[in-house]
Amino acid sequence: MIDAVVTWVNGADPQHQNKRAKYLDQTVSPSSYEPTRFDSLGEIRFAVLSLLQFCPFLRNIHIVTDAQHPVILDPILAAYSNVKVVDHVDIFGEHADLLPVFSSRSIETMIHRIPGLAEQFLYLNDDIFVGRPMTPQDYFYDGTPIIRGSFRSFPNPALQWLKSKVRKDRPGYNAAQRDAARLAGLKDKYLISEHQPHPMRRSTLQTHYKDKVLELREQISYRFRSSRQVSPIGLSNHLEMARGARVEGPFDVGYIRPGRPTGTELQNVLSHLNENHFASFCVQSLDQMPAKDAEAIINALNRRYYIRDA
Repeated sequence: MIDAVVTWVNGADPQHQNKRAKYLDQTVSPSSYEPTRFDSLGEIRFAVLSLLQFCPFLRNIHIVTDAQHPVILDPILAAYSNVKVVDHVDIFGEHADLLPVFSSRSIETMIHRIPGLAEQFLYLNDDIFVGRPMTPQDYFYDGTPIIRGSFRSFPNPALQWLKSKVRKDRPGYNAAQRDAARLAGLKDKYLISEHQPHPMRRSTLQTHYKDKVLELREQISYRFRSSRQVSPIGLSNHLEMARGARVEGPFDVGYIRPGRPTGTELQNVLSHLNENHFASFCVQSLDQMPAKDAEAIINALNRRYYIRDA
């Protein structure tokens, strides 16, 4: 029994914008509150459809959001009873006094608390799509997540300190996974995971934080992403690795960001998507794409993902 969890926010919602403005601390790194972190151009629809089409083994798909309703998913919600919307209040529970939070790391730390969540689940952001037919064995081995990524050596402490001074509080993606590895007890190398669906176990973070209430509240107390937060995905991955989980190289991951690729190269990548070349596919910051590229991407995703047998 495997579930999926997708986090989503509609950054164009005036109420959500006002809420963010109300709690914004100007000492936070600008990269933590730039609009593209919250903007949505309908990517969530493709993310959910990709799971329905290419991961038929999933029991439930949980959409985690903050007092919002994804209207674009209404046809899917009507057609598929196993697609459910979950509010932040439902997962924060006794820690709801810390809400609202806008940091994905705060939210991801709590997704294991989704009511009724299966022990095994896939986690993905709403800009990540499954690219071809997959099986449970692609993600789990004997009930344990298969961890995929590339190893890196821990940096020299002095060099890391210097970089922290130059880059200040920029909450980097790689650094958050490195810090998670240290928290999990690794000392030599750490693993960087791609922008892809992440297989996880509900009990892993649940067990880690069971007797660490203060550590948990510190992690989830940041309203906007902070360099003082570890990556919950990285923490889960490294805890699983410490327990002997299989570690393999990355799947074929398609990745598009503004201006890279573009033109003919972009068309080639989109053709590859339609030909099952990618196990997963990430379209980062669609809102910042050149208009022509954004149109090509949306057209390709519409061709690839649609409601079937509804």
